[in-house]
Amino acid sequence: MSKIADNFNFSVFGAKHKEAILVPEMPIAVRNNCQSGKWTIGDEEYGSKCSITILKFSKFFGSLGQTQNTLWGQIWFIAESGDLPQGVVIVTYIKSRSLNDFNRLVASIQARGVEPATGIFVPEFIKHSGQKPDENGTLKPINYYSLKWTWKERTNWSVIEQAAAVLSSESNLSRMIDLEGTKSMVCLDNLSPHDIAYLITSHSPKNQTEELSLDSSRENALLPASEKVPAKVS
Repeated sequence: MSKIADNFNFSVFGAKHKEAILVPEMPIAVRNNCQSGKWTIGDEEYGSKCSITILKFSKFFGSLGQTQNTLWGQIWFIAESGDLPQGVVIVTYIKSRSLNDFNRLVASIQARGVEPATGIFVPEFIKHSGQKPDENGTLKPINYYSLKWTWKERTNWSVIEQAAAVLSSESNLSRMIDLEGTKSMVCLDNLSPHDIAYLITSHSPKNQTEELSLDSSRENALLPASEKVPAKVS
């Protein structure tokens, strides 16, 4: 089929080079489903096992799905094993236990003098039990999942070379913006601790407002997610 396409110089969507990573024009968002303990794209499940190379990490505050006004970690990554699409950049969001454990792991690796992005991250779904009020306010037992993160050194460095090539391209970086996923969020990466505290406090249940914004008269305005400077793999 490719020979025929070459003969007729036929191309609609284009194709990536064999030794390259594809950055889609529209982000592929994968959900780490806390109810089923599986990776999900749309309505399709992709199992619970994977290992990943992370290209970009950002911190956000806001709402996604049914979760309102909380801290999020946005992860752009490449799946290296498991059932998720491979050879393509994917984005996901983590919060609460999953985010706390991720931060713990990253800090522990950094403390060893190692850049965490040079290794392979392995997220594992862990089951928890708890209680949640129903529509009548009665507490009901529930089960849910969070991600437990581990990390290992890599033996094959070709993916890092490909990742570095992705991050060196302005065209690729411009595609690594998830407008849909972050439409009700604010990027925290370029904010001072004072502004972050103000933002979170102003959106606590006592001070909740309809829009995520700081007072327009304040000197340090919030930066939109599209202006966030991406981290580089070294």
